[in-house]
Amino acid sequence: MAKTENQLLVEALHSASDSAIGHIVYHKNIKPKQQALLIKNGYLKKIIKGWYLLDADLSAQKAGESALWYESMWGFIEQYLSSRFKDSYWLSSEASLDLLTDNNSMPGQIVVFVLSDEAIWTVTELPNNMSICVTNSKNRPESLISFRGLNIYSLESAIVSSTPVAYRNNPLSMQIALKNANFDALADALISSRNIASAGRIIGAYEVLSMIAESEKLKAIMSGAGLKKIKFVDPFDKPPVQLGRMIKEAASATRIRIMWQQMRGSILDRYEGQYPEFDFYARPIGETLAMISEVYIHDAYNSLSIEGYKVTPDLIERVSNGDWSPETIERDHEAKDALAARGYYDAFNKVLESIATAHNGGDLNLLIDIGITQWYTSLFKPCVVAGIVSDSDLAGFRKGPIYIRKSRHVPPASEQLMDCMDALKDCIAEETSYPVKAILAHFVLGYIHPFMDGNGRTARFLMNFLFIVGGYKWVIIKQETRDQYMVALEAASGDENIVPFVEFILDTIKKS
Repeated sequence: MAKTENQLLVEALHSASDSAIGHIVYHKNIKPKQQALLIKNGYLKKIIKGWYLLDADLSAQKAGESALWYESMWGFIEQYLSSRFKDSYWLSSEASLDLLTDNNSMPGQIVVFVLSDEAIWTVTELPNNMSICVTNSKNRPESLISFRGLNIYSLESAIVSSTPVAYRNNPLSMQIALKNANFDALADALISSRNIASAGRIIGAYEVLSMIAESEKLKAIMSGAGLKKIKFVDPFDKPPVQLGRMIKEAASATRIRIMWQQMRGSILDRYEGQYPEFDFYARPIGETLAMISEVYIHDAYNSLSIEGYKVTPDLIERVSNGDWSPETIERDHEAKDALAARGYYDAFNKVLESIATAHNGGDLNLLIDIGITQWYTSLFKPCVVAGIVSDSDLAGFRKGPIYIRKSRHVPPASEQLMDCMDALKDCIAEETSYPVKAILAHFVLGYIHPFMDGNGRTARFLMNFLFIVGGYKWVIIKQETRDQYMVALEAASGDENIVPFVEFILDTIKKS
């Protein structure tokens, strides 16, 4: 008896799953008929010719539309390069630095060198306007390491190999690299390479970064090694942010601290002349809470709609009036939208409690630390009650990777979240401007994405908590401006340009 198409599909899925490595399937490892069936049904999405993403998200038509692509991209690159060049390739110093300094923005192009005496220059297009450029090199660097299965420069050799363009185009990664590098290994790499020009840039960078001891020691070492005609230059186009002697933390946390200092000036410039509308501590707290409560339905409708929930003002009002219970209303027990609405109502009230406590003299930084957890857990408590979400999922930060669909930004790895959240809380505590606190707290919490879900809602709660305490009104980001909102956040996370997001917030306030 002939097998049904569904039976054939199941067999093909088993075959593809068995042959896939990190969700990547090479065409030679699966039968052509099975490959065609999986492509037809949307389970195999083409990356490049002969290479596919095995993905069960049937709403995504192309590999680049799937969040799974971002999880699988470096795995694909490792498999693709290994299949073509075995062990005779390595990533450029710039790509190596991006990986080693936790640059979470996907590069537009990854440059790869191949050991060959023959000229090579090929460009392979990847999803989402990315590409791999392969070129030849007659010499293999000595200080290559394996990182996530890829052949890359060590941190110190990547710094030495970096050109002036790297300091201009990626100053943040260069600054983090210099701060984190092993000084002895860096000096050894310079002596081995005899790269006088690079030594001049590194010494100049050390001086600009106030790493005077490293600068002077490197001068002495280079002179002692007979490299005396070194021209010391400041390789940065703009003065880098000074963080002093940094604590030992994940590179992504250091990146957050530097970004905060780089971005705050743009917010201050655009908020010049924008003064608080009321004195939070002098105004009766009842008036402030009443003002916020008046916008609850409008705020909840828009915030939930931005996240993709199908909610109505009627549903939100019913929830706020208490006409909801997962134990007694069966249709709501299974309705994700109603659960989200109830969670938003509970979290909104937790924010009001935090605001009241702040007005009563509560420690603002402690309230933020506790509040982020309280607001997030309140969002999903109804789902726990309904049995849709495990209560263990609300314990602490996410336990694995997370990816944002159609974004070049990949949030920090789960093992770096404690450092990143500490950096965020430090930045908020040390900041003197409430507009800067509010806007950058929203951006950075979204940049970190510490939870498996609810990051956007929690970020907007944090922003508005800080706006209110600073004497500014609650900001409602409307569902119809979602595209502009996401584009502005992408510019901040992908290009380190906060200006579009600041202008979006100011325009939202103006139109409210």
